[in-house]
Amino acid sequence: MLFRHKLELLLVMMFTFFAFAAYQEGTGSVAWIQWTTVSKIFFFVWVFDYYFTDDSKFVFDPDADNWRRRTEA
Repeated sequence: MLFRHKLELLLVMMFTFFAFAAYQEGTGSVAWIQWTTVSKIFFFVWVFDYYFTDDSKFVFDPDADNWRRRTEA
């Protein structure tokens, strides 16, 4: 796991902690919903970054000839 991935996970955990800290039962405060939304966004950014942004993990090449040349060479 790269440093970038660890940093993104740290942000997800930090925003999740903020969401739990902002929840106060009986006050009608909805700040925890906003922090939860931010943490979900960062989580999906991390998932996308982890699975699709490394050169060796995901290659989109719809042309079968190019794919054959790349894998056989």
